[in-house]
Amino acid sequence: MKRRIILLTGITAVLAACGQQAEPVSPAIPMAQPGSPTVGADGASTSPAADATTADGAGVITAVDPAAATITINHEAIRSIGWPAMTMTFKASPAVLREAAVGDRIQFDLTVRDGAGEVTAIYPH
Repeated sequence: MKRRIILLTGITAVLAACGQQAEPVSPAIPMAQPGSPTVGADGASTSPAADATTADGAGVITAVDPAAATITINHEAIRSIGWPAMTMTFKASPAVLREAAVGDRIQFDLTVRDGAGEVTAIYPH
């Protein structure tokens, strides 16, 4: 039931924010490592303590804004959290932003908390 509420909240926030920049998320989350034990076999898991969902996706970087600490990704559908394919702006740590370049095709790890997403790691795809 809790996953459904989080999923519905996320979908509502995404639909409401289409075309708008994501709101800031604080504090920044450290970069995840590939194969992190917090990510389940289906690519998503929840953390009861932080009330966050993690997922992974694939897409193309369309913008990087170090001053705003954001990365914009035209991503494929992220089925594990019910998001359709779209272009979204996410918060990202300076370490993630240093690795990012417009036009790069990437895999990425994502943490969703309170309907807002933060990219925690990127990998070449």
